[in-house]
Amino acid sequence: MPQWNTQQQKAITTKHKNILVSASAGSGKTTVLIARLIDLVIRDRIPVSSILAMTFTEAAASEMKKRLAKELHALLQHAECEEEKNYIRRQLS
Repeated sequence: MPQWNTQQQKAITTKHKNILVSASAGSGKTTVLIARLIDLVIRDRIPVSSILAMTFTEAAASEMKKRLAKELHALLQHAECEEEKNYIRRQLS
């Protein structure tokens, strides 16, 4: 996992409010947003189907979906209990 700066960590862990991540190209916005989504899905048990994540382009949305699926697959491979594996599989579906 990357080393997060203060602003990135805040974007990942801020709860119970909407956030806006705005930064220049190549600054890690998508990586931060994926970390936030993973935190919400895994730690807070918010189903993927209950999350709205918006981007400005279809290409960016597609990239986010691919990265989220990749992270969930990695977590599935390292999950130790069957209950956790089943939860992650449901999120992937």
